[in-house]
Amino acid sequence: MQGEYVLSRYLIASDIVSPAHHSDPSRLLFASRTGKSLLVKERIYRNLLAGEFDRIDQATLQQLRADEVLVPPTSDEFLDLLEKNQRGIRETHTLSLTLQPTANCQLGCGYCGQQHVKKNLDDDTSARIVARIMDTLRRKSYTRLAINWYGGEPILALKQIEDISGQLIEQCGPAGVHFFASMVTNGLSFKADVYLRLQRQRVNSFQITLDGIGHTHDLMRPVKAGGGSFDIILQNLVDVTGMPEFSANRSGVTIRININRHNQDKVADLIDLLADRGLAARNVGLDFRPVVDWGGNQADRDSLAAADFAAREIDWTAHAIRRGFEFDRILPARSIAPCMVVMPDAEVYDAYGNIYPCYEFPYTPKYDAPKYKIGHIRNIDQVRNDKAVTREWYTDIRTSLSPCPRCPLFPVCGGGCAKLWYNGETGCPSFKLNLPERLVLDYWMRRRKRSAQAEPATAG
Repeated sequence: MQGEYVLSRYLIASDIVSPAHHSDPSRLLFASRTGKSLLVKERIYRNLLAGEFDRIDQATLQQLRADEVLVPPTSDEFLDLLEKNQRGIRETHTLSLTLQPTANCQLGCGYCGQQHVKKNLDDDTSARIVARIMDTLRRKSYTRLAINWYGGEPILALKQIEDISGQLIEQCGPAGVHFFASMVTNGLSFKADVYLRLQRQRVNSFQITLDGIGHTHDLMRPVKAGGGSFDIILQNLVDVTGMPEFSANRSGVTIRININRHNQDKVADLIDLLADRGLAARNVGLDFRPVVDWGGNQADRDSLAAADFAAREIDWTAHAIRRGFEFDRILPARSIAPCMVVMPDAEVYDAYGNIYPCYEFPYTPKYDAPKYKIGHIRNIDQVRNDKAVTREWYTDIRTSLSPCPRCPLFPVCGGGCAKLWYNGETGCPSFKLNLPERLVLDYWMRRRKRSAQAEPATAG
């Protein structure tokens, strides 16, 4: 057995836990190669670390191999996983694109790096984008098309969204391509009638930001014309998620909370208010994020230290669970890509017709240089930059650009935010600093809801 398998380097262990139904100490393991967690007795964990696999029973060994805690020997486990990721990318059947139909936005968020102007996609640029999308679908035999509407504030270009979506839906049907869409919106114009118009264009997943309650939120996300935005957005959320069509269409909203020192103590209050307004029972999720630098604007100067944020994130998540919110995953899933930047056909289109590899590049002065652009929709067939910044992440990751080749969480993050690494910043996700605590939280959450969810596998 020792010669056939070795202990994977992609393994994280919790501190010792002592569940009531176990008579001797155990701990939780997270196999990041598969995104699986399992409970093992402490003596088995010690055997694993010592390489004494012959002291582990066959049933447990089988589970450890299935979850890829134990793997066949290899000269470089990182390069093997990288090749597996790249193969998975080549074989994907989903074309994922981001369309930013307007450079305009009603808000003047202090941490936003974009420069907003009243510019929407024109008809000619829209037609060229649709033609390019359909040509890519045909050339690569994709079976699914995923559109994410972003901004600026995309609802300010609702007509363009309806026109482009209508063309794509009409053409995807006969081509045998399943079309679906999502949207990142500030929520100010997310009224019931707007939701119904978007749903007809198959937009069923939304991300809306709330950065605290009332005045706290309004300071971070002020309306340019004056006045607050919190009360309007919250009422829109309550109204839309309470519609029978929202549940019938299985629509969902993720509320993103951008957090720094100014609003960190209001996060629990926001969770309570959202729960009190009934949103926890309406397919509404929560996403806690640190405020980061966007395009060199130093928006992270008031952010928490990474370790402090990671610790508080566990507390906020546990509090949200107690208030009835559900999380699709407490533990990160196995992923073949950090995001769209490594997908060869994944592109971002802005209102001017520029094509980028990253959705944070458009409308941001720092990223206006040609090296950040794949090209322009008017001449992309003649002038194309396949080496746009971030596009060669899975080649550059092999260098000293980041510590990813040595990180045990690479299989579930793919390197994190490539844009940050290229900027000389840290692109690691917060779960790198709280994974052991997430393991425990995930385990107890599963025990609490085991009538609806299976518990982690128990080995030994």
